[in-house]
Amino acid sequence: MTWKQNGIKHDSTNNRIRLSKGFNLKTHRSDFILCEYNTRPDVTVENIQQVRAVWNGDEWELHLVCKVEISVKDAPGNNTAGIDLGIKNYLAIAYGDGEAELYLGNVLKQDKHYFTRDEYDTEGQNGPSRRALRARQKLSRRKEHFLHALAKHTVEQCIDHEVGRIAIGELSEIREDENGDSRNWGKRGNKKLHGWEFDRFTNLLEYKAEEHGILVDRVDEENTSKTCSCCGWKRDSHRVERGLYVCESCGATMNADVNGAVNIRRKITQNPPTEDMSNGRLARPVAYLFDQTSGRFAPSEQVGCEP
Repeated sequence: MTWKQNGIKHDSTNNRIRLSKGFNLKTHRSDFILCEYNTRPDVTVENIQQVRAVWNGDEWELHLVCKVEISVKDAPGNNTAGIDLGIKNYLAIAYGDGEAELYLGNVLKQDKHYFTRDEYDTEGQNGPSRRALRARQKLSRRKEHFLHALAKHTVEQCIDHEVGRIAIGELSEIREDENGDSRNWGKRGNKKLHGWEFDRFTNLLEYKAEEHGILVDRVDEENTSKTCSCCGWKRDSHRVERGLYVCESCGATMNADVNGAVNIRRKITQNPPTEDMSNGRLARPVAYLFDQTSGRFAPSEQVGCEP
């Protein structure tokens, strides 16, 4: 349940919020819900934009959404990075110095498989059981934490590489075909496509990057996965098994997602393709995995596998 600004009255002196019941539920004009709240000493509640009532499985919680002005820092540098979003490899980023990184989405896939199965296994005759609802809520929280952690880590890496501008692929129309109809990728493909929260991640990246003076530009990624970033030759059959990109014209070999990230970056920099882009770092970029124990990303060889 959500209240917007018109239905909220905030008494900051007594730490109380008055929530309107709405015209359909009011018995008289002064009818409302009065809630008291407590915060940490370092938290100030002001400029409330929205109030959400959320059931956590045991009791109702109020989530207050406030508008906060953040001081913007100077950009860490003048370099540009390109980001290619995907489903299996959730994110590939290419920097101007030839370095590249992959961020795998296997944790999201595992969580969705486990919690969705748990939800269906506990489905009751009269709808979702309490255990099913908890599984659904836990999956949503874990997915949200993954996206926040990934956006934060991406910004930190861009700061280390002195990036002042990020180019990311615009995917708002990926679920539609050229006629504007819903795109059909088959039963399994549609499930992956419609569960892909690319817009949510891009929004998180934009506001986290803005705090550090980094601009995020959404660019058209048409043909970026088909074009060789070394010679510029375009062909559909360049991508081979296991995400490897091999150009039949110049012989360049690199990771396909990284090749797309390089081409997305060039949408901003306007630099022509260069022959020296095909190297070991692009063919086998550093792969980052999400460690659920620490809630952070680390190179695959540094993430512990112990339960």
